[in-house]
Amino acid sequence: MNHFLRIAHLLRCLSAVLWGLLVCVSHAADPVVTTHTLSEGGITVIVEGTDEAAWETLGPMLKDQITLARQTSATEPLADDLAFFTRQQYISGGWPVATTRWDLKGNTILITVIPGQQTRVGALTWKGDSVLPPEEMRKFLLRPSIEKEGADKENPVWVAGDLTTGASLVQRRLRSSGYLLAETTLLPAANADTDGRRDLALEVKAGPAFNFGAVSFTGAPPQLEKACREILASVSGGPFNEARVQQIESQLTSIAHEQGWLDADTTSNYKLGTKGGVVDVQLLMLPGLRYRVRQIVTHEGFSRGSKRVLKAGFRELEGKMYSTPDLDLMFRRALDTGMFALLDVEPIKTGTNANLPVNVKRSPAEASSPLTDLRITGEETKPKTLGFEVGFDTFLGPQIGITYKNTNLHDNGNTLAAELNWSAAGPLGSIKLKDPAFLNSAYSASAGLSVESFNLFEYARYGTSLNLELSRRVSRHFSYTIFAGASINTVTTDVLTPAEIGPDVYTLTSVGMSFLMDHRDSVVLPKKGWFFSGRVETTVDAMGSGVSYARTDFRGAWYKPITKKFRFASGAALMSIQGAPAEDIPIDSRVFNGGPNSVRAFAERELGPLTQGGTPLGGTAALFASAEFSYEVIPNLEFAVFGDIGSLGRGNNSSPLSYSSDFRPAIGAGLRYHLPFGPIRIDYGHNISRRTGEGSGMLHITVGFAF
Repeated sequence: MNHFLRIAHLLRCLSAVLWGLLVCVSHAADPVVTTHTLSEGGITVIVEGTDEAAWETLGPMLKDQITLARQTSATEPLADDLAFFTRQQYISGGWPVATTRWDLKGNTILITVIPGQQTRVGALTWKGDSVLPPEEMRKFLLRPSIEKEGADKENPVWVAGDLTTGASLVQRRLRSSGYLLAETTLLPAANADTDGRRDLALEVKAGPAFNFGAVSFTGAPPQLEKACREILASVSGGPFNEARVQQIESQLTSIAHEQGWLDADTTSNYKLGTKGGVVDVQLLMLPGLRYRVRQIVTHEGFSRGSKRVLKAGFRELEGKMYSTPDLDLMFRRALDTGMFALLDVEPIKTGTNANLPVNVKRSPAEASSPLTDLRITGEETKPKTLGFEVGFDTFLGPQIGITYKNTNLHDNGNTLAAELNWSAAGPLGSIKLKDPAFLNSAYSASAGLSVESFNLFEYARYGTSLNLELSRRVSRHFSYTIFAGASINTVTTDVLTPAEIGPDVYTLTSVGMSFLMDHRDSVVLPKKGWFFSGRVETTVDAMGSGVSYARTDFRGAWYKPITKKFRFASGAALMSIQGAPAEDIPIDSRVFNGGPNSVRAFAERELGPLTQGGTPLGGTAALFASAEFSYEVIPNLEFAVFGDIGSLGRGNNSSPLSYSSDFRPAIGAGLRYHLPFGPIRIDYGHNISRRTGEGSGMLHITVGFAF
């Protein structure tokens, strides 16, 4: 008997020890509850029973309440208010049974918090009509709860207000799908379980479905009919809801406003039944008169140089019908100058067409159209900037540079830019003067002088060049440049033969033009769209060095998103020199292939013939094409796989489309990290048709997309 008593006593001791350990572990996982004190306006508040996380929001709230009360001494009403707001703070944080007590000692208010158990959302069930998928209803119901910082996505904190808001979101979602009489009701469980989780049901009464029937539209001017019909084409037969009708009204009115009908308005008429079904909608546009631009008015706060640039860039709108697309083009021209951080245009209606300039031709119908001034406001950038650059490139190696820029030289709107850069190839210095409103027109003109020392391979070249450019952005997508230039160059070498380096002392003069057709969604970080560019140049002998040829460069790329994170891109280029063999062209004026922007299995310029010392000799025709798939692993970081192919020819070409059929393929992979100025790109290209003396591949580190 004593033996059994001893065993029972031992078991009780073990149970006590185990229970103590469980309590210790449980308390170790709980937040540390402490006492917190604050003083405001001579009043001291002591709060017992809160942890640090709760105090981060509770403390500032209590301080604000004391400030709003405008009291200098503690009173019973103030203490009661502070205790009430403290309890509300806990309830909103998922502690529905929280209670508070207060006590007043002199000018000190003591608040004791008994939070109870925190409640979280448990299992969700759906009752009634199953119109939406359960996962979609869950997303809307819990959105206010799980969007809070640090929220548990599976079992968020139970806050009655958030769940009520979520139920209304489900209801709005149903009504947007045509169930205009839909109702939702929360059915919470009576109490939480022992784990603090409270189950919840949502009852859905969808009601009848309403759908768009016939949609008629009248009143639009003939110029707007096509654009308006495109909007209406997507409406017929879809779920009907009043918000969608209002959206259509707004879209149709915006189309009219964008084309100059500034007084336009669109109204609708429809009749809803009580049993759902088809809803016919009648839309009526009241366009009013179309406005014509009278003059450009710049804000008085703009500098004299900025006013000159703005008036020159926007002047061609004067006398024309108001058009938002035309305004967008002028905006882009102005922002291209780098003079403005922000621009805004406000149409100001001024009266009749009688005040138009006499040189503006107008029909009798147009003579009665009203006028509007375009008032331009905004913010100029800081005109003078000094910058320092440090970087690395797999071709030029480490780089360091200093730049100076003044976008409003002598307050006349001209830009002066100077740059001095050092790399493994040598120093490069340039200075450029640009007039963004040449002769007070929409053309931009520039003159630049540069001095360069290039000493990277088995030769050294020293060159001085002068370049003149006249450019114009014709539309949002198309721009062109006419250019002329001259350069004096000297090439020295102790290794290469005359045939390898070409002329060693030569002066080149060239004229030509370039164009860009750009339909990309972004110039620096494109994800969809395409571009095509071309450059045609004729170079002639100026000082008897015997150099004369023509050169054409064509490039293009296409970008296509496949999913939100997965995209495809392809690019191609053809560069060709006509009129001379490679041996008669200076070595740095030839075309090259290979590098981070062409066939990536080769180093820069190294696809093609090399000397024994590794100097690329270039050629007269280069062709490459690339295809790339990329996936966004985390925000701004992409992993890509690609395939490249290209060739280099050295013949005396007679056509810009001449190229070598000796194609060199490559495959590879890389990473892109997106920054505001473009991606930092790391690519490794593998040489799958390796020849004697060639490496197995090449690693490239650079900035910008490959094409």
